[in-house]
Amino acid sequence: MLQHNLEETLKLAKKGDLGKREELIRNHKNFIAKVSSKICNRYLIWNNDDELSIAFLAFNEAIDNFKPSEGTAFHSFAQRIIRNRLIDYFRKESKHMHISLSPMDSSDEELRRYDEEYSYEQYQEVEKQAVLAEVVESYIKVLWEYGVTLDDLVKVSPRHKNRKETLMMVALKLINEPSLLEYLKKYKRLPVKELKLFTGVNRRILDGGRKYLIALALILSEPRFYPLKSLTEIPCASIGEKVSRQ
Repeated sequence: MLQHNLEETLKLAKKGDLGKREELIRNHKNFIAKVSSKICNRYLIWNNDDELSIAFLAFNEAIDNFKPSEGTAFHSFAQRIIRNRLIDYFRKESKHMHISLSPMDSSDEELRRYDEEYSYEQYQEVEKQAVLAEVVESYIKVLWEYGVTLDDLVKVSPRHKNRKETLMMVALKLINEPSLLEYLKKYKRLPVKELKLFTGVNRRILDGGRKYLIALALILSEPRFYPLKSLTEIPCASIGEKVSRQ
């Protein structure tokens, strides 16, 4: 599956998909630096060493010329192109002493380990995205029960920092006051009158931020929605306080 994803990304990049090419390069910056440093027998730094610029271009070349049908793994093919271009560069610059002329086979084990690490990282990312997709789907269904949609949230999300901070404060007070939270969950409505008395926030602000407050309160009060907490911009410590009380 992961190998298939890599091949699909390569195929799209070769066809001119700049987004996929950038993704491929971004995910392989460590690989490019590692291979180049090994060939040059010294640690190389991006935006400082010309060798990495050469290797970067070579990796692009590898994307364009790689052919899965020839039976060579992409990482092995890319390493060979990088090595050849660096050798050409050093010969031109008369810097032969920097080149590692050891046989390519000597690094096969290292490349195999890299392939395994890369595949595991990709697997973790796929799993993370799958879990997040399930959480979002469940969240959308629960929001609907409260008469809120994602489109609503886009429209009512506060644009100004002060308003956003005020509503975040109200949401935190809401989830930490059992009677208010119980009212919200039981009646699927925001207890606006009680919140005004409890927080001192103007009713007009509470009414205008009703759907936003409901969305925040659900994320912060239900553990199953915690993966979405990064969307709230509320410090994790605040959520931790709520959890410790339950």
